[in-house]
Amino acid sequence: MKFIWVGLFSAGLAAGQVDRNSHGWYQYFGDHPIGNSRWGLHLEGQWRRHDVLLRGQNLLLRPAINFKINKTFELSGGYAFVETYRYGSYPVARTLQENRIYQELRVRHDWGKVKVLHRFRSENRWLPGRGMIPLKGKNWLILANEVFIPTPPETFPKPLDNNRAMVLWGRTLNPYWRLETGYMLQSVTQRNGRVREDNHTLLFSLWSTQPLR
Repeated sequence: MKFIWVGLFSAGLAAGQVDRNSHGWYQYFGDHPIGNSRWGLHLEGQWRRHDVLLRGQNLLLRPAINFKINKTFELSGGYAFVETYRYGSYPVARTLQENRIYQELRVRHDWGKVKVLHRFRSENRWLPGRGMIPLKGKNWLILANEVFIPTPPETFPKPLDNNRAMVLWGRTLNPYWRLETGYMLQSVTQRNGRVREDNHTLLFSLWSTQPLR
């Protein structure tokens, strides 16, 4: 299990060797209200590719049920399937499949003109700190950073095993749909403790809050 902190600052990962890769992450995030009720359906799919598009890195599918307490707080619980493929100069021994159940609390608030989302997720993960800065018209500048810190009973050779620093451009397409694209530097320490991956990643994400009627 892991504890994850997300802020607006990057944390370095020290390791003996560096495996530099170029990735592309193509993502869909949907939070669909069910009618006029407080309940909703979360649908998420992430198609993560090595060499930007050519080969597999990860496949992540994460459906869940949402419950909106009020305009600030929202609860979510669901299932995640993660498949990790062999890629890079130091690949895992074989393709890995993982099944997870998770619970999440999302907190939304404004910091001046900046819209901020905090996510507190089980699996001992804490995900605050995603800033959306309004630009001209329907455009946004999005800054985010995620730091993954292992906690007991999980053991890991380094204090940090994963850091994701992101700069994204977003555009509101209509009241229910938003597009985001940009750059992410993902630094991953492999479990052997000797190799650090520096993955230069293109992100392309589609977000939806279209109600289900």
